[in-house]
Amino acid sequence: MTVRTLATTVLGAAAATLLATAASAAVTGGAITGGTASPGTFVILTPPFAVGNNNQQVNNRLFAWNEKQNVLLTAPLVTDLGGTILAGTRVASHGVVFDPVATRTVKGFVTFDRPILGVIWQTSRLVATDGLLGLPTITYNSPSARGLEARDIPGTSFAGNTLLINDWQASSPGDNIRVITAAVPEPATWAMLITGFGMVGFALRRRQRALSAA
Repeated sequence: MTVRTLATTVLGAAAATLLATAASAAVTGGAITGGTASPGTFVILTPPFAVGNNNQQVNNRLFAWNEKQNVLLTAPLVTDLGGTILAGTRVASHGVVFDPVATRTVKGFVTFDRPILGVIWQTSRLVATDGLLGLPTITYNSPSARGLEARDIPGTSFAGNTLLINDWQASSPGDNIRVITAAVPEPATWAMLITGFGMVGFALRRRQRALSAA
């Protein structure tokens, strides 16, 4: 394989990888690890669906889903855990719900492929961010019943890419939060990277021509 062919192959693979990575920030996994909901199952939901008003009400299930991606904040976003996310930050949104039929407690975790920036659980903030971060293919029912009860707040934390549910208790209505993560690399970022790879390829071709001339 010539230097030029190798450079072209590497550039093509790098560009494809970067473009694929830029598609979306996503929920990658999770599990129920304790509580009366254990043993239980973690499920990633794919729109369209409805949440709230006892939708997704299943015993021993923890649900999560992806909402809007690559949202550029034009104003600061106040979260309930993690502080204020500054305007100009590009974010992705995700939902998590635990809504058993009968009263259950749950411990577990949900992982994402980007770092968590904040968590929203106040009802008013959830409703206020539906337009900015929610999806039109998801029906958000019972707005006044969304969020976390006071006893569940201390049992909610995050570290890096992982949401930690240390102790939630729910029946009807369930526990419902919005998790804000960093977005995938911004288009400008991976465009610069591709440009950088292009410059490397150009240098390799110049070197090949110099060697051929020698």
